[in-house]
Amino acid sequence: MKALVALAVLLAVMAISACFGSSNISLSDIFAYVSGVNKSSLKESTITILGEIRFPRIIMSALVGGSLASIGAIMQGIFKNPMADPSVLGISSGSALGATIAIVIGVGSTAGIVGLTGTYLGAIIGALVTWLLVWFLARANSGKDLNSTLLSGIAIGSIMSALITVLMTLNMKNMEQVYMWILGTFSNSTLSKTQIMLFVSIPLVLFIILLSPQIDVLKLGDEAAVTLGVNPKRLTGVILSLCSILLAFCVANSGIIGFVGLIIPHCVSFLKVYKMRQKVIMSILMGMIFLVVCDLIARTITAPSEMAIGAITSLIGAPYFLIMIWKEGLVGKMKR
Repeated sequence: MKALVALAVLLAVMAISACFGSSNISLSDIFAYVSGVNKSSLKESTITILGEIRFPRIIMSALVGGSLASIGAIMQGIFKNPMADPSVLGISSGSALGATIAIVIGVGSTAGIVGLTGTYLGAIIGALVTWLLVWFLARANSGKDLNSTLLSGIAIGSIMSALITVLMTLNMKNMEQVYMWILGTFSNSTLSKTQIMLFVSIPLVLFIILLSPQIDVLKLGDEAAVTLGVNPKRLTGVILSLCSILLAFCVANSGIIGFVGLIIPHCVSFLKVYKMRQKVIMSILMGMIFLVVCDLIARTITAPSEMAIGAITSLIGAPYFLIMIWKEGLVGKMKR
């Protein structure tokens, strides 16, 4: 029931978001475009705006929001840490470094494979290289131990962030472009990028949902998990790999967007959804709603210019998370 309500809210939010922009479009026109009823009565400009600009962006923000929220729920379950989020493995920083390198060397706007820009491809490569480094270090130390993986991710992520700062300092003319990309934006969303994100995110998220109940088994301890037929190391490796690939495409499409993967799983827990599969599904829906709303605010509050969506999510997410810490004693839970 909760999932159905969330789905209805998501559809309503997406429809409302499609109405607003540089030119406002009525809900009746939105319905005509989506349903095909009286679509011939729509202006050509309206069809172009909805089909090539507004809906690709809205769908992209929903896909990224749902993906980040699902990754956050999985990370908090895997690491048994309510403060874990998609950034803990350093993948976001690695992806940002790859995009920064592409911008600095002058291929950021160059169209490559199927029209994808150098920034996009650089972000994907940077994320995947970072995950390989993290996984290699974790395997070399204690055989894929979770703590080794976490510490490796934090260390490599710090190095990547430092390299981004160095590159920005040495290339001041590109600083603004890099800075805006790192803060997050959906302004570069295109139909082709949205299609790629659909083809990548849907199967990965389905695999994550399929495997998520086994994370509940991990809470019983490694020995109990093995007894119940779950291999903790194999499961952790597979799920973290899926999450890392998914995160790579999220960052490539939107830049770094904070707090989505951190606060949305806690909002779901507030709704008394605790089993991992249900929690992941609800996190996806609520993450979609959250980021679609944030993107609407980002592109309308300072129109005709645009605000970085990372600033919006931080302004909403950080105070909300502080309130949750105060009310629910998350810090105390971590100590225990």
